[in-house]
Amino acid sequence: FFYTIQSEKALESGDRSAPEGGLRSYGSMSYNGLKSMIYAGLKPEDPRVKAATTWIGKHYTLAENPGMGKAGYYYYFHTFGAALRAVGSETLTDTEGKEHRWKEDLVDALIRQQKPDGSWQNENRQWFENDKNLSTAFALMALSYCRP
Repeated sequence: FFYTIQSEKALESGDRSAPEGGLRSYGSMSYNGLKSMIYAGLKPEDPRVKAATTWIGKHYTLAENPGMGKAGYYYYFHTFGAALRAVGSETLTDTEGKEHRWKEDLVDALIRQQKPDGSWQNENRQWFENDKNLSTAFALMALSYCRP
């Protein structure tokens, strides 16, 4: 999955093409795509859902927004949590067979990023995440998906 605003400068996000052709997928949009397919009623055995979950399993991380680095990092946390909560599983198994307790991973990542005043802020300016009000809102939404 991929998203772009036509007015964005292409070089700010780097090369947008995938080595195999087409556009390069990235984390926040892949989680959004998965969540949208679930909400649309697609089942886990649907090839599109399988493709999204395979991509997610191959790129599981909370160190960055896969494919975008720190751009959209807190929005990535939000979409990560929203999609995995919609999936309804407490764990996610990556393509190497490692099981991740995604809620714990997300909370730990957010705790490490929190500023002394309680806020979150991305140093990357893309999509306005350098505004701590926006990044904090995304972080709080992400935490809300981790409730039991």
